[in-house]
Amino acid sequence: MNATAQSSTAFQDETPNYRPSSSNIVSFSTHGSKVRVSQPGSRWVGESEDRFNELTSLPIGRDGYVGQPVSFDCAHFTANLSERLFIDNVPAPQLVPVADGSSQLEWHLNQFDIEIDVLGPCDVVAYRTDLLTDEEVKIEIKTDFTESAELVVALGQDRAAARKEFAEKMAAIYSSIAERQEPLGAEFEAVWDANVADLYEA
Repeated sequence: MNATAQSSTAFQDETPNYRPSSSNIVSFSTHGSKVRVSQPGSRWVGESEDRFNELTSLPIGRDGYVGQPVSFDCAHFTANLSERLFIDNVPAPQLVPVADGSSQLEWHLNQFDIEIDVLGPCDVVAYRTDLLTDEEVKIEIKTDFTESAELVVALGQDRAAARKEFAEKMAAIYSSIAERQEPLGAEFEAVWDANVADLYEA
């Protein structure tokens, strides 16, 4: 998306993108198909402009099958969703194309994996996995994006207490294993000492 006034443009060949003039997406014919969409103003969207342009310009069949470029409707909604989810102390999400023309927003930080599948305008599925607790959350969203915003907010929170608790649990597990571990005995140690050099050479 190249900024021009308060709008941006992207090119996409061979993909129908006409919308009625009453829509906030306008199409007109030049070389290929040029679409102008409203320009959100958050840092995330600003940093993702080139990536949006790239995803809407992907060739059909890019995956060797029937992979589609990200549709303009989906790109436009994804940009607006990014605007609504924006948190100043969190990096911009990764933008990932899906073969059917939809897109994903992804974050992998602060011991969270978050994927937001934008299947189309107002058709979103959000997933979050907490790598410290193994808790998994799935939310299907049509109109109210409050819950998805709450998932993303956690990316910027201080998780020092959670990391400490996780480390203590892991230490307790290892300690328990060590206590139950029986010595292997002198015979095993003698065999190990006699053959360890051959193991490293192999």
